[in-house]
Amino acid sequence: MEEYLFDLNGYTILQHAIDEEHLQSINSWLDALPPLEVDKWFGNIDVHTYGVTDGINLQNIIEGGEIFERLIDHPAWIGRVCHYIGKNHQPFINESFINLRGPGGYIGVHGGGDKPFIITGSGRKRGEWCCGTLTLMVALNDVEVGDGATIIVPGSHKSDIQHPAQAEHGKKWLKDATPMKVDEGSLTKGHSIEGGIEIHLKAGDGVLFNDSLCHGSGERTNPGKRRMIIFRYMPSAMAHRFRYEPSQELISRLTAERRAIIQPVIPRRRPL
Repeated sequence: MEEYLFDLNGYTILQHAIDEEHLQSINSWLDALPPLEVDKWFGNIDVHTYGVTDGINLQNIIEGGEIFERLIDHPAWIGRVCHYIGKNHQPFINESFINLRGPGGYIGVHGGGDKPFIITGSGRKRGEWCCGTLTLMVALNDVEVGDGATIIVPGSHKSDIQHPAQAEHGKKWLKDATPMKVDEGSLTKGHSIEGGIEIHLKAGDGVLFNDSLCHGSGERTNPGKRRMIIFRYMPSAMAHRFRYEPSQELISRLTAERRAIIQPVIPRRRPL
């Protein structure tokens, strides 16, 4: 039934994904952080933001110590990740970060099955799973009404039509999002994107979803900060087949167009 609903809706909830001791260790690590500045590095962690509303992202969080390393293949989700990525591919982590978002913060709705990208799609092909991108989010504190919950449109990973609430460029900022409740099987719509639901989680709970879903988050109206850890998994086929890294000598000789083909993802390392 879980597999059927993941195919139908594009997501599954993982209750008690990480235990209380592990959760406390991560939150204690966050509590002890010094003041951080965007575009500066904290050790091997990049302090990043997409804009003024999405909050701060502690990118490359797996560099933060053992409490984060054990999340790479955590038993609460790695089996599902391998299953939905597909039996022909080893998953690899495309992104790992903690998002910290305070009052007024939100992220616009984006994604959807109408985008003809190789890394997106419904997740099934000829009877086998082949999800191009899976997003795993674990709440580090409770995410309820007013906390800036993730909003998804169930089943939208299969739609060939862009959600009408999205602007032409595929994003619409959810300035006035309010929660939508599921009541006896029917959706009661608030002032958010039509057909969407808020994913409310208790601290330690997670949600695993096909990143092709139309998704975003509502505005946080409560005090304090939303704390969420996010991992994105992709099939290993997206990486170089034999793991070669081009030499600096070669890169220096290539035109910009050729470099973009040889090294589309330029390694980002901590400044010396």
